Amino acid sequence: MYKSITKRLLATTVVAVLLPGVAGTTYLLPDVAHAEVKTVACKITAFLAQKDGDGTIPADLKFLEEQLHDDSFAAFKGFRLLETKALRLGVDKPGLAALKSGFQLKLSLLGEVNNKLKLHANLLAPGRDAPLVDTDYAIDDNGLLLVGGVRHLEGKIFFALQCGKQPS
Repeated sequence: MYKSITKRLLATTVVAVLLPGVAGTTYLLPDVAHAEVKTVACKITAFLAQKDGDGTIPADLKFLEEQLHDDSFAAFKGFRLLETKALRLGVDKPGLAALKSGFQLKLSLLGEVNNKLKLHANLLAPGRDAPLVDTDYAIDDNGLLLVGGVRHLEGKIFFALQCGKQPS
């Protein structure tokens, strides 16, 4: 069961990373990061996408409206905020968002590459030792990365990750 969840999650993550219209401008980069940026503030939003609903985006998810109206989410008509967490990361100070659903997201700031924030994301599912996602990525300041497609009894859970530079 977890093997198929992992495949679906990774496929959704790849789609989110490769489709700028879905996830903002995001690139996977093998380059070594330069530590010019010292701290970032991140917002992690967990939300449920459901096939039932009227297509209305709730006020607490309006910041995702463009992405949720994209073809990648065409199968979903209902959206519900599950939880938000705020993290402040330093170059050598990772953050951990332990979510009520049991998922754990560890984010690390690796620095800056070509004016993009370089981060590492590690997403663990409840009752599972191996991470669902374990990747480095680079994204514009305040860019948005959508990760997910994890099956849930009522639909699929997605995670929106958004980080922005903070004054040193």
